[in-house]
Amino acid sequence: MLTFASRFGAQLVTALVAGDIVASETSAGTLKMIFTRSLRRSQILAAKTLASFTYVLALLLALLAAGLISGTIAWGFNPLTNLTGNQLSAGHTLGLSFAALAVFAIPLLAIAAFGIFLSAATQNSAAAIVGTLVYELAQEAVGGLVHASWAKHYLLSDQFDAWHGVFQSPTYWIPIIRAAWVSGVFAAVPLALAFAVFLRRDVAGE
Repeated sequence: MLTFASRFGAQLVTALVAGDIVASETSAGTLKMIFTRSLRRSQILAAKTLASFTYVLALLLALLAAGLISGTIAWGFNPLTNLTGNQLSAGHTLGLSFAALAVFAIPLLAIAAFGIFLSAATQNSAAAIVGTLVYELAQEAVGGLVHASWAKHYLLSDQFDAWHGVFQSPTYWIPIIRAAWVSGVFAAVPLALAFAVFLRRDVAGE
């Protein structure tokens, strides 16, 4: 399920949500009204950021539920063999599935952060959504062109495979830790830019 989602599906839904979260207020003409509330702009954008992240996590939980239900129907709730050939109990594997989902969510939230930045900067939902998808696809393309394997490890697209480490015995922590800090950098920069743009934007004409 995560292998399939990591190629494009999860990023598409994330782009649709994050790219629209701020820009939709502009197109609907409601952003100026929100600014009249007794809230700081930073609080408004922080709330929208948390809402986007919540949607992303809800998406992953829905994917997990669908995978568990369909998998149980197809193969039963039985012991499974992990990526290193060790057999794990069904209960243990279920717990690892939640851990893998958490690892997978880290780079996906970084994609959402970039979508939020474009949503705030362009004030256009379509541009923000398409731009977020192009951003992810460009990283996939660069990863395919780069011959140095070490360089690929520092692209955001590579972090979507870090969850493989959860299903190894013992747990392979190197890609998981790298995914955490690399995704953190990829999330922090666009979020900082989004706040900088949002705090200074002129809404007099909106």
